[in-house]
Amino acid sequence: MEAVKSFFDNKLGSVMQRLRFELNVKYLYHDCRHTEDVIRQVQEIGYREKVNQHEIALLKLAALYHDLGFLVQRPNHESAGVELFMQESIDSEISEEEKQTVASLIMVTKIPQQPKTLLESIICDADLDYLGREDFPSIAEFLYLELKACGEMNDRARWNEIQLSFLGAHQYHTESSRKLRTNGLQNNIEFVRRRLASQ
Repeated sequence: MEAVKSFFDNKLGSVMQRLRFELNVKYLYHDCRHTEDVIRQVQEIGYREKVNQHEIALLKLAALYHDLGFLVQRPNHESAGVELFMQESIDSEISEEEKQTVASLIMVTKIPQQPKTLLESIICDADLDYLGREDFPSIAEFLYLELKACGEMNDRARWNEIQLSFLGAHQYHTESSRKLRTNGLQNNIEFVRRRLASQ
């Protein structure tokens, strides 16, 4: 565990600096704030799910790198994030088994999420935790503006339709997130529904 924790502590500042200053300015959602949020959420969900400290250290490291691949490419950024992590951890004392776990945790955040283990479920729920929170409207707006800036979306009504479909199909994977966020998720579905009705 110490090797994973030490590597995270050593890399946290530099990775955040890269996300702040090297990321495409169009990325208004996939930025350092999102990465900080996912790191915070994997800890909180991990504690609620009673995983051990070593597993939380692995989750935090995966969360740190899960969107760093956007520095390299937009499609399949998860794979690029894994490559960056593997390159930067070559000389670390992290074991190969731990590296593979981190790589799997990064890859499982790809949409549509298909977690197979508890740790995978935790990072998936952390990545989309905001869907069931009160700050959903402002975060979703940043995502829309990012997609618009990248030329992937330019129709707010269509965006709200996509949001409504995505929210309606979303289910949290861990028991604790289902308990904590399902009501908020339903509230946000109603929020988007009202927006659509007013357009």
